[in-house]
Amino acid sequence: MGSVAATVFDAVLLQYRRAYFTGGFLATDYVTSPSQALAFICGSLLTDAAVIGVIVACALWLFGRLRVERTLACGLALALALLPIVAINFVEYELLTYLGDAFDFRLLFDLAGRSPREILAVSSAHLMSVVAMSLATVAACAAVSWLILRRRHRGTPLARVPFWRGIGMASAVLVTGLVVMTLLRSGSDVLDNGLRRKPTGQMLGTVAAAVTDVDRDGYGVLGRPPDPDLFDGRVRPYALDVPGNGVDEDGVAGDLPAGIAAYQETSAASGAWQSNQDVVLIVLESFRADARGAHLGGRPVTPVLDALAAQGIAPPFAYSHNGYTIQSRRHIFSGSTADVRSDGTLIDDFKEHGYQVAYFSAQDESFGGPQEGVGFERADVAYDARADRGRRFSDFTTAGSLAVPLDVIEERVGAFLDQRRTSQPLFLYVNFQDTHFPYHHRGIQPLVSDAIVPQGDIAPDHADAVRAMYLNTASNVDRAIGEILSHVRRTLGREPAVIVLSDHGESLFDEGFLGHGYALNDAQTRIPLVVANFPMRVEEPFVEADLRDAINRALEMPRTAGAKPVVVQDPARTVFQYLGQIARPAQIAFTGLSGRTIYDFRERRVRIGSGAWRRPEELAPPDYARFLGLVQTWERMMLARNAARIGE
Repeated sequence: MGSVAATVFDAVLLQYRRAYFTGGFLATDYVTSPSQALAFICGSLLTDAAVIGVIVACALWLFGRLRVERTLACGLALALALLPIVAINFVEYELLTYLGDAFDFRLLFDLAGRSPREILAVSSAHLMSVVAMSLATVAACAAVSWLILRRRHRGTPLARVPFWRGIGMASAVLVTGLVVMTLLRSGSDVLDNGLRRKPTGQMLGTVAAAVTDVDRDGYGVLGRPPDPDLFDGRVRPYALDVPGNGVDEDGVAGDLPAGIAAYQETSAASGAWQSNQDVVLIVLESFRADARGAHLGGRPVTPVLDALAAQGIAPPFAYSHNGYTIQSRRHIFSGSTADVRSDGTLIDDFKEHGYQVAYFSAQDESFGGPQEGVGFERADVAYDARADRGRRFSDFTTAGSLAVPLDVIEERVGAFLDQRRTSQPLFLYVNFQDTHFPYHHRGIQPLVSDAIVPQGDIAPDHADAVRAMYLNTASNVDRAIGEILSHVRRTLGREPAVIVLSDHGESLFDEGFLGHGYALNDAQTRIPLVVANFPMRVEEPFVEADLRDAINRALEMPRTAGAKPVVVQDPARTVFQYLGQIARPAQIAFTGLSGRTIYDFRERRVRIGSGAWRRPEELAPPDYARFLGLVQTWERMMLARNAARIGE
């Protein structure tokens, strides 16, 4: 009975969340035949019985020892077995409601700097429902204990069952369920898509992955990604693929060919700077590309950025490499995609050419650790949110959450400019954090909207209000940019070069997502880029790692009055993107003017443009060539990273 209840409950949720039995918009690997539906039902019943049976057997043994009344004992045992299934479904439903169906805990862990404290800080608002469920569970357990104590001697007591007999029967059901579930999931993408989303399927999947990790390389048959070879410890997901040795170490796209060109990136500026133009670089947190130039209620959201774009350029095909702040910051300053350059960062470039470098960040620049650093401590003037913890707008002071509002940044930059006495040219870096989730704080003024959605109410039902609130905060940031640039002009007495971009985009329930770092789509990875008063050449598609060398090249040219930036489109050019950590990505992509080619390591599938997700072997030759080029580029990046670290 418990297995039937759990299977029905999970089937209803699968249909409601993913149209698993009927298919629908964006649905993948759904049931298309009666035989698949029957296989899922049978597999689900066995999977549930395997887990529920163990819990019930243990509970009945304990209640028999306590001489609990038979009917009560059976009911309580069943309730205890179903409780974790209901609780896990509830928690997952809450998370998927806010973050979308592509939620991946490993990605959340990476986004939070692999720190449990950061996970708590990131998800605190929406953990209240989880806390409520936990309190309800404690209350239910207390009620059960009370019932047991009150009624343990009423009616016919439950017959004692020898412990090993009960556990033996439950173990037989457990092993049967484990074997059947593993075979079903390994043999069918449709069944895997359904069974792995059940709480009991996840529990048994963890057991199956551990049991089938025969070669002890940390991966089993049901892992995400799974082990390509269960018996060879050299072959595992994300292993370095040594070219030409006849072994496909990472299990993707075959062995890397012998003699394939090594991955390389450009070095620092090739020539001396002939210009000493002042440069202001502004990086915005979680700022969508379409927020620049947007209108709300007939009013422009970003009049300052729009005016700068009219003076210079605002190329539409600009991207982040991924959706995480610390990696994006590193890409921008290092000019490296694979983090293999050893020639410092933009800070070092400007200092070596006689500039005063002033760095003002609304976040904690220690987040990510030294390996993700950009040379903050080497700036002549270095300020970040740690200096004003008491003035933060964030609820938490952990490194990944600490943030101060735009008025504090304006004040700090203004004080620096008022006291500046050097005749050196200026490189000024400014970072704003205000457009980060929850998209509003008490210092935000109603410039284009007065919509305010409490953090706990940010959900798909309020998507329009959330968007209006977000755009209003973006408008406040735009006004702060104008104030800082006006102060720079007054202090210097001349027009600086201005570059504005964001670390990544932000999904506001686009395609079912909220936030960033969960998908390689335009909402989360397309960024605004505005360049004014600076003869910088931008190639489209542009990506963050391009910026450092583009700045260097612009300053290598003699300064000419009225020189403007230019945009050049290259239809053949693609930029590399990744989801998660570059050494262990959930996805990698090439993005060009005509679309994306994405490979998902977890699902082992490829998507070309807006087409369906397919197995690599199902691709037509031209599409397979794109997939192969993408994977081999990533593999060459990993070899270069490994060589760079060995040489350190």
